Amino acid sequence: NFYSYTEPEFPTVTHHWGTGVIFYHIWKSFGFYGVSLFYTAILLATFLIFFWLAQRLSSFSYAFIFAVLSLPLITSRVEIRPEGFSALLLGVYFFLLYSVKLKKISFKVLWVLPFLQLLWTNLHIFFIFGPFLILLFLLDNQWQEERVSQKLWVFLFLATALVCFINPFGIKGVLTPFFILKEYGYMLAENQSVFFMQKRFPKNPLYIHYELMIGVIFFITVLNLWMKKWKSIFIAFILLGMFSVLAFKSIRAISFFGFLFIPCGALLSFQLLDQLPFKRKNIMAGIVMVSCFGLVLAGLIGKKHYYSPYQKLNLPFIIEDIEQARLWSGVALKNFRILPGLLPRVNQSAEFFKQNHLEGPIFNNYDIGGYLIYHLYPTEKLFVDNRPESYSVDFFQKTYIPMQSNEKVWQAMDRQYQFNCIYFYRHDITPWAQPFLIRRITDPAWAPVYVDWYTIILLKRNPINTKVIQQYELPQSLFSVSTNE
Repeated sequence: NFYSYTEPEFPTVTHHWGTGVIFYHIWKSFGFYGVSLFYTAILLATFLIFFWLAQRLSSFSYAFIFAVLSLPLITSRVEIRPEGFSALLLGVYFFLLYSVKLKKISFKVLWVLPFLQLLWTNLHIFFIFGPFLILLFLLDNQWQEERVSQKLWVFLFLATALVCFINPFGIKGVLTPFFILKEYGYMLAENQSVFFMQKRFPKNPLYIHYELMIGVIFFITVLNLWMKKWKSIFIAFILLGMFSVLAFKSIRAISFFGFLFIPCGALLSFQLLDQLPFKRKNIMAGIVMVSCFGLVLAGLIGKKHYYSPYQKLNLPFIIEDIEQARLWSGVALKNFRILPGLLPRVNQSAEFFKQNHLEGPIFNNYDIGGYLIYHLYPTEKLFVDNRPESYSVDFFQKTYIPMQSNEKVWQAMDRQYQFNCIYFYRHDITPWAQPFLIRRITDPAWAPVYVDWYTIILLKRNPINTKVIQQYELPQSLFSVSTNE
């Protein structure tokens, strides 16, 4: 853990190291603009693969309907993260495996999977779903009338599973997906359940949407089972069932459920409705398609519509005068070139820190860790960063959280580490962060010297910081306490 000065010797498995290498080289050649475009291409390719498979398993109308229904789920998590590769490879595996099942391609094509698994194992922790998918199709194969030799499926599964051990951490890297959540001492929003997040953010419609889609799938599945079609829906049923539970327990998996919802939902519906009269089936599909098209159109017109990406893309913050535009999507399209990359002025606080030759030790919050690593390492090391697996449970539970919630602990830690600077992402919504910032702003021992939309910097009143404080200290009148309902 060489980014931290608090737990530099804490051992950690960097399970997504390969993604870091890829992103680094793209950034080095094309900057953050290129990284944004690259990740957008990954998500778009993933969406198209699942859509294409849905069309193969049903028809264009079914694929379109379930694609539209899945959009809010997929777009709930579009930040640049290693898991984008997992979503893409999950789609590639699913598409190739189902294509063999449908006799669209030869089984020989599947021997590319062990090589893809080698890549996946070193890109993201969800690599375990690769062998799992193969095992699922292996089980399904025994019920097929014209089945492939079970030995071939077993060899493919074993080869793909064994490849997982080719990683810098060996067996520990293979076992990490099963134990990593047990090691977290910090409560991450992305790892919380749907019910927890609904209670915390009752106005967010995403969770209701997810629950409705679960209800739709449950209803369609029950009808399929009642009609004794369990063999034809076995794979879709198991996959959707597993990812629905996973997404319910940890909202970070909602986007994965959304991707799988497209082909699996289309297949389940197609199997159920395929026996209806052709005319009635087409009329029903047409009505639903028009409704779905209306949802997409409303999202492209309305700024506050549930299907609108207007707020998610931070467009009012990026494009001037877009708030006054009648058709925001047209203005966004004209300004497309400025959309990829970083948000405006996001680097200004780091530039302020470096231009004024500020020094640590820095006390920073969890959310801003990666930002500070990018800008300040190796000149400055951090108190903590947003890799929770890289810090002990005791560090979070007995040091990091108590020193923000308990003033006596803060004073003790301040004496121990001799903090010279507090550098916070100021929209931290944890119960302890905002009260801590309020106390520090009113603390005579500290002076706020920088604040913007994203961050706040405070310096300790000492001889080292006197000149900067005299020049940049912000008045108390600039700050106020408000409650967001």
